[in-house]
Amino acid sequence: MAVRPTPEQVLLLAPDRAAAAAASTAADPGAWSLAGCDDQAVWGQYVATSAEPYEVVVDLDAPAFRCTCPSRKVPCKHCLGLLLMLAQQHVAPAKRLPFAQQWLQRRDRHPTANAADTALDVQGAGDDEVAVEADASGVRTSTRTGRADPGREQRRLDRAERMRAGLLELDRWLADRVRHGLTDPELADPTTWERVAARLVDAQCGGLANRVKRVATRVGEHARWHEDVLEELAVLHALAQGALRTSTLPPDLADGVHATAGLTIAKDDVLAGVPSTAHWLVVGESRTREDTITVQRTWLASQAPGADGRPVTTWAMVLAFGAFGREVTTEHHVGTELHADVHWYPGGIALRALVGRVHEGPAAAVARDAHTVAEAVAAAGWAMAAEPWLERFPVLVCATPRPVGNGRWTLADHTGAMPIVPGFWRLAELVAMSGGRDLVVMGELAADGVLPLTVWAAGATVEL
Repeated sequence: MAVRPTPEQVLLLAPDRAAAAAASTAADPGAWSLAGCDDQAVWGQYVATSAEPYEVVVDLDAPAFRCTCPSRKVPCKHCLGLLLMLAQQHVAPAKRLPFAQQWLQRRDRHPTANAADTALDVQGAGDDEVAVEADASGVRTSTRTGRADPGREQRRLDRAERMRAGLLELDRWLADRVRHGLTDPELADPTTWERVAARLVDAQCGGLANRVKRVATRVGEHARWHEDVLEELAVLHALAQGALRTSTLPPDLADGVHATAGLTIAKDDVLAGVPSTAHWLVVGESRTREDTITVQRTWLASQAPGADGRPVTTWAMVLAFGAFGREVTTEHHVGTELHADVHWYPGGIALRALVGRVHEGPAAAVARDAHTVAEAVAAAGWAMAAEPWLERFPVLVCATPRPVGNGRWTLADHTGAMPIVPGFWRLAELVAMSGGRDLVVMGELAADGVLPLTVWAAGATVEL
């Protein structure tokens, strides 16, 4: 029999620290079905958020790994978690499952098929299947079965070069704008901004292109528009420089820069991550238009008491998109609660997420614990310090609408006040519901103030 590994030896197999941390969560016996082992291997089925459980098997002699999850890491967290359970003696000897038997038999029949003792797992279907291979040293390569695609790596390099050229051009343009001054008449010409945005789209930096278009709308917006535009240009400069130097950034921050610049992450890769399972209250929803696309943000909140008894809120933002003529639909309705797994996109802060398996619900619910204004502003400040390009952050406060003059209002309590965004068209309704008393309000806090989205009054949930 192969020597049973120790937990320390298992974690040394992890390709990075994130995989090692995730392995501890995956080593929960309750998340596995039909786990077993014998003298040569250990196997099991990991119950994930996909329709079918992931099939996991590890050849202990090589070692070699097989898992049907979409992760590109070898070994993935499921293989590591299964090995951790074996090391902790949570896996009992059993008869091999069919998928494990077939895979191990293939390896026995072709022991020299790969000099590195390759483990092969095919993901996908048809002519575009992806074959993922890993040898005993953990080196992983990807090839294509069916139609060969020898230009795939070249296309990746070409895209990286286009992005680099686009980022350098953007940064030069930003330097020219500051050098010439913001009173340059060229800034008032919409085509100036359109050309910059179009160049970024060509460079496959769509996220930056959208930000450039939003900055263009601020030119001449009010008497002090120069301050707003200069601030936005500074953020664009920080993003351009960060995207050119992601190798020097912490991994989470580098991922956040990539996502903001426009690199997309497959949903399957997100759902393969370790979820946060909790009771999530759907507290707000907002929509904005970007060209012909409608962007919908659905805000979820999970609350737990902190060490001082005050509520600690974990936020999750679920994005949905609708094209012109086909409006985005609401999947999770405000005022409901669900017990579900939430999977996080990478970034400097955990905010954007996907809802995975729903264990219970949805059921009607109301907001229970709100923060003070000072607590909400402090949380938003820490988030924006972690990701300076963050445009909005959710707040849930118990406060009273109060006038401050010149038609402006704030949400205020004994700890402070935050301005309500100018032009909020349902202000009168908000004030009427308050009647001079505190309300529980959920909104999005941005540079120009808070945009109220939902109010809880007299036990009712009102979307604004």
